[in-house]
Amino acid sequence: MRGPLSCVATVHRPGALPGDPDPYSGPDSFTFVRVRLRDRDGVTGEGFTGRFLAAEVAGFLNGAVRAALDVPEVPTTSALMRRVNPRGMTGVVVSALSALDVALADLAATRAGVSLAAQLGGRRVSAPVHVTCGFPALDTGALVEVCAREVAGGARGVKVLIAARGRSVAEDVARLRAVRDAIGPQAELIADANCGMDLETARDFVRAAADLDLAWLEEPVLGNDRHALADLARMGVMPLGAGQMEQSTERFDLLTEAGVQVLQPNAVFAGGVAAAVDVARRAQGQGRQVAPGGGWDFVNLHWVCGAMEQGGIELHRAQARIARLLLPDPLRIVDGALCLPDGPGLGLCPDEEALAACRVL
Repeated sequence: MRGPLSCVATVHRPGALPGDPDPYSGPDSFTFVRVRLRDRDGVTGEGFTGRFLAAEVAGFLNGAVRAALDVPEVPTTSALMRRVNPRGMTGVVVSALSALDVALADLAATRAGVSLAAQLGGRRVSAPVHVTCGFPALDTGALVEVCAREVAGGARGVKVLIAARGRSVAEDVARLRAVRDAIGPQAELIADANCGMDLETARDFVRAAADLDLAWLEEPVLGNDRHALADLARMGVMPLGAGQMEQSTERFDLLTEAGVQVLQPNAVFAGGVAAAVDVARRAQGQGRQVAPGGGWDFVNLHWVCGAMEQGGIELHRAQARIARLLLPDPLRIVDGALCLPDGPGLGLCPDEEALAACRVL
């Protein structure tokens, strides 16, 4: 791709509308960084990353990265990584280059007039979907109702958040049992602790939930500690999932060695589209499942469908307040699968007025 490219990063924090789920880790959960590229012909590309150190990520994109793009030949993301991160640190640098890589991929596919999924190989037009809808603010009755509605509406399964709001293991298991009774034995049921338990609590949960046939237990322990994960994996009770915000291939390899069965690379955190695909292919080559987590389904759906013949996707209902700023229409679930949107690139249609209204930097 020929340069130079204009690059502008902004930080946004959309508010809730009636019906939006309550935030489960504070209102900053929905803060995100948007990077917009424009080439010399006026074609644009959109990239994103999450809330962590958002101001610092945007500052890096608007500083060193913008300067690096103001050259006749645009460097690749891997070349930029070698230039600005020669010691392989994670954090701000990888988050920023994740957003940049997504924007470059969107730009290239848009220039070609095809979807990003098609440009990546077009292997599928949809991917099996589970819906993250079981939020901690819901009481058990409302939780059951929401989960049952998603399965009746076509989702293959549902994800319920645990280890939140001071609930005990017994309380979390009782809530999950009520959901399992409502959705039946065939639907997938996933429990997600968001790294919220110490090892002993996680062991207690695994024993108590052993009969619920969980598709996997997601990120049960503090810091995704690989030694604690290996301990849980050795129990042999239920599959473990992890990796939605990991930022290096080496970390994913360590999770695999620890016995994690479901690897969850997310392009907006892991280094971009190419990095997520690389992790996913390595994981599948080692007999692991792939199911990106952490939201940003409208980005991850493209590489999951474009580059991978297998692997599922998460549809995160709490991120509706972000998706409606960027998508012309909500993503559709048909027969247990999430369908790719129409349109070139990522298929976005940003609502610039609404984005400006929630811009914080």
